[in-house]
Amino acid sequence: MNTPFEQQTMDKSSKYTGYVYFLLTIAILGLYGERISPYLGEAVPFSLLIYLIPFLFAALLKYLFEPMIVDSAEVLKRPRRQFIFDMGLYFLVGAIMFLAHTFSTLQPIAVTVKVIVGTLVIGYFASIDNALVRERFWFITAQHEPKQEFDFTPLSSKLSLFLTVTVFIGMTLTGLVAFVDLGYFKQNTQIDDQLLVQIFVVDIFFVFGIVLVLTLRLIHSFSLNIQHVFFTQLSVLKNVQAGNLSQYLPIVTRDEFGLLAKQVNTMIDSLRDKERLRKTLEKIVSPSIMEKLLSTDDSTLKHGQEYEVAILFCDLRNFTHFTETTSAEDLIFFLNAYFSQMAKIVTTHHGIINKFMGDSVLAIYGLEGNEHVAENAVKTATTMIDHAHSLLMPNNQQLEIGIGIHTGKVIAGTIGSEDRYEYTFIGDAVNTASRLDGLTKRLGYRIVVSEDAYQKMKYDTQQKFVDLGIKVVRGKAEPIHVYGASPYEELM
Repeated sequence: MNTPFEQQTMDKSSKYTGYVYFLLTIAILGLYGERISPYLGEAVPFSLLIYLIPFLFAALLKYLFEPMIVDSAEVLKRPRRQFIFDMGLYFLVGAIMFLAHTFSTLQPIAVTVKVIVGTLVIGYFASIDNALVRERFWFITAQHEPKQEFDFTPLSSKLSLFLTVTVFIGMTLTGLVAFVDLGYFKQNTQIDDQLLVQIFVVDIFFVFGIVLVLTLRLIHSFSLNIQHVFFTQLSVLKNVQAGNLSQYLPIVTRDEFGLLAKQVNTMIDSLRDKERLRKTLEKIVSPSIMEKLLSTDDSTLKHGQEYEVAILFCDLRNFTHFTETTSAEDLIFFLNAYFSQMAKIVTTHHGIINKFMGDSVLAIYGLEGNEHVAENAVKTATTMIDHAHSLLMPNNQQLEIGIGIHTGKVIAGTIGSEDRYEYTFIGDAVNTASRLDGLTKRLGYRIVVSEDAYQKMKYDTQQKFVDLGIKVVRGKAEPIHVYGASPYEELM
């Protein structure tokens, strides 16, 4: 990013580059006319005045009309319009000087041609350079539409055209100078041979040197522009790599860099859509399940995967009566607040929420291979009970929950149709956890666990549970040995 000082410096540079080239052209023409080719004519002050007046007029026109003609255009069209505008001013200056040299100072046609051609050649380089400098200023200060359509011009075509025109100008100008000099010398045979050679050689090398220096200046300006566009795009791409999708690539040119910016912006839109999908999924399923959905292929999801896990099933007591006596708005508000806290408790203890079912929560432990799955499920259950005891329902009744915990094998996969499905856990272990939750009210304990879950607990945790013996569980052919913790009367 550019500092305010750098932007201010660039602002001044972009404003005054065109005027500096006007002064440079006057200096080159004056030096060329009076020192390099002394036969061109008049005294220095008068000659400079002839050059100065038309350029002052051009500077005035530039000051008055440039904002209306150039700055008011679309950003991508400004560089080309800047070049045409500046080149038009040089043509105007050339026409004025042609009239001045031909009719006012009565200079030979050869002298007039050299001055006019020199003005237009310098104007060509000056117009391109000023357009490049101004374009670099617009890169930073202008508002760029990240998704705009534009007429594509290959960068290679620009370079090829510039090099072709530059070489043509150099060769043509050198040949023209030689031709004009030879014609002038033929008409003025009184010129000393030594002076003739000196004028001819210096003429050629001076013109070639000016073209070379101006060409190198344009290459430098063009390189700065490419460098700025490259590093601007690289900066945004680094942000994208880091997950920051807040910025688009500015489309500042109509070449390959512009196409690249347009495609990257399309990619950023796609990544934003995926990020929105990810955030939506995070609200619907747990982060672990979301990652599995995003990273596992459809075929594997449909066939399912087997896991050894702990299952926690928790639901609210007297919820049906609660729904009958509570407004819909209060009911939804309460459930959202309740489930939000329950989800945080499950996540804190290394579990994942598989689903919310009415007033119930189904949590899974051990999906990532944690060996303390039963311990984590029990810690979750006790924390849930403590939290529930601190809450009151909208009807001011005490919040009561029951929790069943079981360990066993489950099948995880996508269930549903081709158009709509959900990632869930199925199997006898899930049904057993649900049935154990159903036993809590009948047995008088807030937490009921199976023998399988009890055996996977640490000794200290086991001491919190009471052996409730063998119980018949609805939907199970064989009775289950269960244990209970947190009797209802403890927290009443």
